[in-house]
Amino acid sequence: MSDAFRVLHKVSVVAAILPPASARPVIEQLFASGERNAFVTNARGTLIRDQWFQRFLPLISPEKEILRFLVPDSQVDGVIRDIAHAGGLRYPGAGAVYSVPCDDLYHTPDFPIWKGLESEEGIADASIALRENLSLLSCIVQPEQTEAVSRAAMQTGAHGPVVFYCEGRGLRDRLGWLRITKKRTKEVVTLIVDNADADAVIEAISLAARLEMPGRGFLYRMPVQKGIVSLASTVGSRRHAADMQQVIGAIDSLMGGADWRRRSVVRLDGGAQAAGLGLGEDEGAAAPQAQTRLSFIAGQAHTPLLLDAALAAGAAGANVMSARFVEAESRVAMGRRLNRERNWVQTVMPSERAQSVLQAVMRAAEAEGVTEACFFAQPVSQVVTYRARTAAPDSPQRTYRGAVVRASD
Repeated sequence: MSDAFRVLHKVSVVAAILPPASARPVIEQLFASGERNAFVTNARGTLIRDQWFQRFLPLISPEKEILRFLVPDSQVDGVIRDIAHAGGLRYPGAGAVYSVPCDDLYHTPDFPIWKGLESEEGIADASIALRENLSLLSCIVQPEQTEAVSRAAMQTGAHGPVVFYCEGRGLRDRLGWLRITKKRTKEVVTLIVDNADADAVIEAISLAARLEMPGRGFLYRMPVQKGIVSLASTVGSRRHAADMQQVIGAIDSLMGGADWRRRSVVRLDGGAQAAGLGLGEDEGAAAPQAQTRLSFIAGQAHTPLLLDAALAAGAAGANVMSARFVEAESRVAMGRRLNRERNWVQTVMPSERAQSVLQAVMRAAEAEGVTEACFFAQPVSQVVTYRARTAAPDSPQRTYRGAVVRASD
């Protein structure tokens, strides 16, 4: 590795989904604990009205903010507790917080990081005790698909999804003049679900978004190490002492987990094996590939350079999210911090390709003299998207078709 970058181990990304009024005290609390920066993205929640005749009306979209912090693994528990306390997550519908561990994190010397990360001695590795009780689902779709995807997820039992804008890069750039047929603006629908519910929610979203068709969207699932989820899905008159989400949460606590939900459901796919009857996956289909999400944090001026390097090195596409870069050292004027803008670039690809793409992006950043940037990878446990493929070479029919690819490690 070049001297232009420093490498850190045992780091996690802690993300909080909060109303704007709760975001500021959370940031100040973490700055007092040693954090040096926060990435703030504007988002919106999703609520449906509880009366049956009101469910045909448009969804309610309360304003939200997504905060992201780079935290040493040894302090993840304390950070989550601070966020839960300052953000009031003990109240229903107050928000959510979760952490996802990173692989090695590379950063330039000028990139501000948590004070405890300079010395890695004595830092515990959170990935060793990874408890995958929750999953993070991210579905990237066109804006007009968001409402259908959100309704499908909530009808399956998920909380109200959190939605934010991003800019898509990759496929559209390779269409030439046909790019006018494909919008650059995308929306990311985000949910945190129990593993017991993840398959059902993924299936519902895939059908609602029609991910089996080309250009319809991209969904991926990531393991959540730890988290607290208190996001609502309905709003209306209070007819009962508790809503269904609270009842299910109470039963989960009494039963010691969410496995009790599986006992009343019989599924004929994915839970058994068959041979000779053609009931499973297509014969000759390639084995699922392990997937990785690469993230790059850099200024707006250098984002096109890093994107072009990633796409040239083999990334199929990427999403660019704008975020307010809130720093502990930033100047405060009239009670407000003066923030800068930073771009958070994310791309999902096979793990075997991730390291070469990462190295290519870092070489481009070094050649351009980028002085403030950060790069890291995170595990992806499942991908659902369209991918065109041909029949096996020895097949009597050589037809082209599309398939939904479900890749997991």
